[in-house]
Amino acid sequence: MRTLKCFSYKVGFPVYCAGFDHADKVIIGGGGGVEKTGIKNKLELYKVNEKILKSSETLEKDKKILEKLSEIEFEEGNDSPQCITFHSEENIISCGINSSIEKIKTGENQNCRIFSYSDERIELIKTTQTIGANIDEDYYQKATAFSHNGKLLATGGTDSKFTVLKYPSLDVAFPPVNFNKQEIYDIDFNSTGDQIVAASEKILRILSARNGECIQSIERPTFQKSAQCKFRACRFGKGSSEGYLFTVVNSTSKFRSFIVKWDAKTWNKVLSNPVSRKPITAFAVSNDGNLLAFGNSDQSVSICDAQTFRIRLTVPHIHELPVTTLGFNTDSTLVISGSADHSVHIMQLPEKFDSGIANKTWLFVIIVALLFGFLYPMYLLGE
Repeated sequence: MRTLKCFSYKVGFPVYCAGFDHADKVIIGGGGGVEKTGIKNKLELYKVNEKILKSSETLEKDKKILEKLSEIEFEEGNDSPQCITFHSEENIISCGINSSIEKIKTGENQNCRIFSYSDERIELIKTTQTIGANIDEDYYQKATAFSHNGKLLATGGTDSKFTVLKYPSLDVAFPPVNFNKQEIYDIDFNSTGDQIVAASEKILRILSARNGECIQSIERPTFQKSAQCKFRACRFGKGSSEGYLFTVVNSTSKFRSFIVKWDAKTWNKVLSNPVSRKPITAFAVSNDGNLLAFGNSDQSVSICDAQTFRIRLTVPHIHELPVTTLGFNTDSTLVISGSADHSVHIMQLPEKFDSGIANKTWLFVIIVALLFGFLYPMYLLGE
């Protein structure tokens, strides 16, 4: 039976984006940024070492869970990859990577970049600009997503500009949508590809993928009336959770984080639960729709049930710095996490999670003890 295993792999640079492709190969992106730190900005392609996965050890810190196949380094002055999305059928990825500061100052920032990849090489094949020209050089593309059929590519940046492109032409599908000076944190397409969700700190917008028309706007929710909150992530459900939208909401005043489930037809709130006492920094939905993964600012990664939000497992301090990226593999048995601590972790999820019987038993014992403590003195008084 498959059991929980955690594997660490040092890549030698801060990791800002990572994920599994349709063949369960891994691409990792990051680097030292535009500053002259001596750390290259790059993308690296790996395959998972199946032999280590099948080993009897439950913790393999020093074993090479990943085997590097190819990489690409970017010219000096270019920024590090900040976000990544995978084409569902082709060996194609899109990343958000700022051009050099010198080029940005002239109004040229080829921030949206398309790469093909194979075991032998990663190759830049096309670029376009979705960050506005002649604006602050600190603006960058923060989120990106391919539609499930691979025909559309959405991007969102810290410049509050949301853009949808046709793939492979990279022509603009409809005029960009402005989020009123709010940076865009996350983007996702629904399974049919006709709707897109984009999240900024204060508002969630569901848009038509055909023309950009706003179907629904959801203001950031409030908890306990006075708790200040902000959106951090958004994902449409898949498989068993299709028909729902999941959002991560971080409370800024009560130091609690929530996952909220919305009905994707009525946009009514279905379920809302606190899942962490620390801000959530990364979020993912498994391909079968059964599980949600989230990384916290306390360097931990947790897995919870997508139906009930019950925490199934937590691996504390899996990184030395907050988690920057999370993703499931195709059959939802592996989770990758990355961090600016120069590492990625591969978690092999157990075949069966703890049923919770032990917790229920303890709850029963506590209730019985409380009842006994309350009733026994009354019995003595009756004597």
